[in-house]
Amino acid sequence: MTIAFDGICLGDGPATGVGRSFLNALQAYADRGEAECVLLLPKDVTMQPIASVRLVEAPRGAWQRQRQLPRILRTVNARLLHSSVASVPLYTPCPTIATAHDLPWLHRELDEPGSAWRQFATRRALRSAARIIAPSTMTKRDIAMLLGKRCPPIELVMHGTARGPGPTEASTTARDGAFLVLGDDRKRKNRARLQAAHQLARAQHDDLPDLCFCGPPDHYVDEAEKLALLQSCRALVHVSHFEGFGMPVLEGLANGAPVVCSDLPPHREIADLGKNGELALFVDPQSIDSIADALARIHLDSELRWRLALAGHQRARDLTPQATAEQWSRIHREVLV
Repeated sequence: MTIAFDGICLGDGPATGVGRSFLNALQAYADRGEAECVLLLPKDVTMQPIASVRLVEAPRGAWQRQRQLPRILRTVNARLLHSSVASVPLYTPCPTIATAHDLPWLHRELDEPGSAWRQFATRRALRSAARIIAPSTMTKRDIAMLLGKRCPPIELVMHGTARGPGPTEASTTARDGAFLVLGDDRKRKNRARLQAAHQLARAQHDDLPDLCFCGPPDHYVDEAEKLALLQSCRALVHVSHFEGFGMPVLEGLANGAPVVCSDLPPHREIADLGKNGELALFVDPQSIDSIADALARIHLDSELRWRLALAGHQRARDLTPQATAEQWSRIHREVLV
């Protein structure tokens, strides 16, 4: 049995964040040995071979994908297409699984309306899928609202990442790096307000660590460098206005970094265990004062850093590539029954 995985999310530069999570889960899925795995890789993308995964060149562009992917699926004799994005082909020789990471145009406060064509195409593609994967409960609800009664079954499958070494009180105290900020520079990432908050906090605490922004468009880092930063930063800071999931929050927890993040439903889903406690220091992303207070507190309170680092690393046991692959496997079996 052959399962084709649509790797179009890997076509925009080095695999980071969600793209890296997809690749890690694919490797974990292939390691299960339940099916032959084929990765449809966008034209001109080069990458290291993945054990037990066959790489097949696939087109870029919406129209080219609609026309050519069905033929490729027939050629590789795919029983199922599992896509890393929402834009699956409308007509395929096998069932499809779409992944919708977020639907920002449904949140008007973001001022990210998207084109009418994109909204229409996303709606059509999602309705054509046998199943839809959403990484958070919020995104799952957004999909259900968008598609209404003609909505296929939606599966909540949170992203996963590999865990780094477990933190100790000594290693957490010894973290003397910058405040690490992972992600791009879109307005929703809230960089300007974070910089203002950092300036305010540093006016009161002159030993406050610098901010280190890593991500497109200007500061890509490879996986080895990112892991080194995650394992040495004073804290991971992620105070965006909106997220479909919040991969940097999980990466921080998994690598024993204390985390400061915005109080958003997807972040709560990752880092708030309800009665068992919060695993991050949550802030109001609209408030410079709230962010500044959190930066100062996480810097000055070594006991808080240690408590968050330990609890967060334990939480990350539940959100690994292997856990994602196990859910993929279940969904594939159900679709192919």
